[in-house]
Amino acid sequence: MADAPKDTGAFAERAIAAARAEMPPDLFEATLQLYEQGRIEPRLVDGEYGWGLVDQGGQNG
Repeated sequence: MADAPKDTGAFAERAIAAARAEMPPDLFEATLQLYEQGRIEPRLVDGEYGWGLVDQGGQNG
């Protein structure tokens, strides 16, 4: 499994750890790739970590 990108902040690290624990491995890998490409970003969704498209707005860490 891939590790978190080196420049992640604490919020992103927690979101990545939550995704790793909750997602099937192939979905986690795809999510991490989209994050590394800058296409999605971690979000706080109803008090839980989630992911959203960059530039779409929302509560970011």
